[in-house]
Amino acid sequence: MHEMAIVDNMMRVAESEAKTHELRIVEKVKIVIGELSGVVPEILQTCWQMAAENTILDNAVLELEKKPAIALCRQCEAHFNFKENFLCPHCNGGVERIISGKELYIDFIEGE
Repeated sequence: MHEMAIVDNMMRVAESEAKTHELRIVEKVKIVIGELSGVVPEILQTCWQMAAENTILDNAVLELEKKPAIALCRQCEAHFNFKENFLCPHCNGGVERIISGKELYIDFIEGE
């Protein structure tokens, strides 16, 4: 379960940012997770709740935004969901590059 190691790193970043901005309480943390990141959002949520106990992040709401795996077609340049179709549904072309879906980062932290 690599999610716990990821949560550990993200919590260090969130706590550091809270300290930098002199937050006494963190109310909300938003994390963006791409479909291709290899992270299971439900497991990440559970790990976060366990790791946040008795920290400045203990009562923070954790918001998870899932980013779809979007690819660019090398033939017609259409965008399509790479997880649903390995080939472009418009022209049957292959993938030029992955546009989104690999993300894994803290988007923002709210507090006072």
